[in-house]
Amino acid sequence: MNTVLASDSLLARLADRVYAVSEAVNWLARRAAGLFFLGMLATMMLQVIARYAFAAPPFWTEELARWLMVWGGLLGASCAFHTHADPAMVHPPVGVTWRLKLQAVSRFIASWLFFLPVLWFTYPFFLRQIGRTSEGLEVSTAWMAAALPVALILILFHGVAGLGALVSPRVLARETDYATQFSSHTTE
Repeated sequence: MNTVLASDSLLARLADRVYAVSEAVNWLARRAAGLFFLGMLATMMLQVIARYAFAAPPFWTEELARWLMVWGGLLGASCAFHTHADPAMVHPPVGVTWRLKLQAVSRFIASWLFFLPVLWFTYPFFLRQIGRTSEGLEVSTAWMAAALPVALILILFHGVAGLGALVSPRVLARETDYATQFSSHTTE
């Protein structure tokens, strides 16, 4: 009996650590997404000012703003998945533990079924982009294409970390907090 409890606590500690890494990665991704959107806004403002004040907008601003939008949006999508702010078909009642655990498993399976094939096909897409150069910035378009696999890997990792709710009370509590925050947003 003690070996079962020891393995459960070891598994719970592992789940806590994986979830802590997921939280730290989400913190970094959220800050990076914010910086990308701030850079996009600044680039667009530069373009507007240069166009209307000087009648000579820089040729590279539109492309840079687009790249920053792609990176910010995809990193933001991974953050939304982590905090349960992404669209969901079903929102289980927060107080029902078994439904929250079922939701963790469902989110894991659904994300892996959808994103793993997409990630598989991003490899040839990324390889095609390595040989291309953007017209405005004159850098490899692989830098923009890299946003997709980075975001997908983050989402898949957050899905794995969310499975910790099955064995760790701390992870379940944190996932419950996120679910509560999201459900309060949908009722406002």
